[in-house]
Amino acid sequence: MGLGALSLVLLASACSEPAEEYEVPQALCGVEVPGDVLDPLLPGGGKVSERSKTASGVKRCYVSVDDKVALSTSIEWYEADTPVAEIAEKTIGADPGDRVTGDKRYSYSGKGGAGLIRCEDSSTIDKDVDGDLYTTVRVGGDDSAEPAAVLKAIEAYTDAAPAAGECEVDL
Repeated sequence: MGLGALSLVLLASACSEPAEEYEVPQALCGVEVPGDVLDPLLPGGGKVSERSKTASGVKRCYVSVDDKVALSTSIEWYEADTPVAEIAEKTIGADPGDRVTGDKRYSYSGKGGAGLIRCEDSSTIDKDVDGDLYTTVRVGGDDSAEPAAVLKAIEAYTDAAPAAGECEVDL
C-alpha cells in the first residue's frame, strides 16, 4: 500500500469516530463531578441525557449519549466494612485483575469502579441502616476506558456524594 493510500485509510478511520457535539455534564443526577473528569468516559455523539432511579436501597443514575447508556452510577448501602473490591464484584462484575487503592477505599478497572463514601456527620445517616454507603461507576456497553480515568471519576463521585446530600437520604 502506498503512502497516499495509507494516509487515506488513516484519515477515513479518524473521521469514523463520532464527534462530541454535546456539552459534557458537570453532575451525575445531582452529584457534582467536573466535566473534565467525565469527558474521557463518554463517547462522541450528538446529545447527552440522564435519568435516575431509586429502588430497594439503591440510587442509580444513567447517562446516555444518543439514547445509549454510556455511563451509570449507583449509591447504595452494604453491610459495614464490606471490602470495596467485593462491592465492585457484585455491582460491576469486577475481575481479579482490578486494582484496589492502598487505602482500600476504591476499586477500579477500565470498565468501572467502586468507592466507600465517608459521611462527615454520622448523625445524619439513616438510623435504620447498619452499614456503609458505597458508590459505583460503570462505563457503558462494551466500551472500556483508561483505568486511571475511571479512578478519577469514582474518586470525584464518591467525594462529592456527601455534599449532594447523599449521607442524609433514606434509599
